[in-house]
Formats: sequence, C-alpha cells, structure tokens
Amino acid sequence: MRKSGSSKPIAAWLEETKWMQLLSSEARHRVLEDAYAERHADKAFVARKGEPANSWIGVVEGLLKASEDFRSGKSLIYSGIPAGSWIGEGSVMKFAPRHYDIVAMQQSMTVHIPRATFRWLLDTSLSFNHFVLDHLNERLGQFMGMVETDRIDDPMLKLARAILSLFNPVLYPGMGSALFVSQEELGELAGLSRQRTNAAIKALETAGLVRANYGNLQILDLKALGSFARNAG
Repeated sequence: MRKSGSSKPIAAWLEETKWMQLLSSEARHRVLEDAYAERHADKAFVARKGEPANSWIGVVEGLLKASEDFRSGKSLIYSGIPAGSWIGEGSVMKFAPRHYDIVAMQQSMTVHIPRATFRWLLDTSLSFNHFVLDHLNERLGQFMGMVETDRIDDPMLKLARAILSLFNPVLYPGMGSALFVSQEELGELAGLSRQRTNAAIKALETAGLVRANYGNLQILDLKALGSFARNAG
C-alpha cells in the first residue's frame, strides 16, 4: 500500500478497525495491498457530489463533513465524519455517483479502499456484509435525523443533536468523552453562527452536560445529553 506521513502507520490503523478484525488473513492482506492514503488541507474536497464513487473512505486523522449545496444558496450538512469512521459505502456498492460532497473541516488524512476491493470483500466475506449493512442502516437514520434537525430553530437543541451525532457507537467507535474541534467547526456542524454557537455551548455548560476547554469540548454526561437532544423541543 502507499505510505503516508501519519503519526500511526496506515496498516496499523487499518488492523485496529472492527471490520478488518473480522476478515480472513487472505482478505486482510489484500486490503493492505490495495488501500492508499491521502492528506487534505482544511476545506479541501475529499470527494465531490456527482463524481464516480471509486473508493470507500476512512478517516485516519481530522474531521470531514458530508454536505450538499443547493441552488438556492442554502447548504445542508448531513453528518460530521470524525477520525475512526467510514463514509460512502452506499455509492460504492451501487457504483453510483456520489450523492453529496465530502469536505475536510480541518487538516485530515483519509484511507481509501478501492471499489474493486470493496466489492470483492462483499462477495467473499459474510461478516463484512453484516458490518456494511449495520453501517448503512445507522447512516440512513443519522442523515434523516440531521434533515429534521435542520428545521429546528433552538440553537441549544441543534448543537446538542450535532454533538450527539458524533457519538454514534456504530458509526464512530472509540470516540472517548471529548471532541477536539473548534467552536467554529461545531457551529458549522450544527448550522449555527459563531454567536449562537457560543450561547448554545454556555447553555449546555450551565445544564451540566458539557465543559468547554481550550481546543476541545468535554462531554460530561452523554446519557443526559442524549435524553435532552431526543426529548427537548
């Protein structure tokens, strides 16, 4: 596989992913041979809407977003995609054009599983099929939730749901208890201005749900945050 300048070798990162650990030694060897890594500057396109889906994309470092710009000038973010997660399996399965843009929200590194390799895994590994189906189901639910959230006007609720979406244990395993993102990035994920984001963070802090630190947002009570995000409004 192509080498990268990552702090962790890409092969080691891949070996730690759940779906890789379900594969046979032959399948793991092929994945490691075929996978390749790319680095992306802040705000750079990782993949564009409408282009062929030639690879399944994993996030090694940084933060991406799946988003769409409409002719009206409105933008909609379907999902943030933090390190340790994967995106784009639906389009790769169907060999369809990508349905949304994938953009780096900060300096990021991705690893790509070519479509031919991805399809071979589907054809030869039942456990990989189960993983992908679970992933697709969770992703659909998340996208539907973000469309619903986009219609909400309460900034505290919008931010809470945006934060909670990054702690889905199926899509984003091993997130820990802190988000290493800027206030600007949080606001972009929630569709809020800087001023409204700041007010929403303070409201969530007052409620004892989060704590804003320099360079990260600590989640103090994920269960309570989830309860608020689902039941408020």
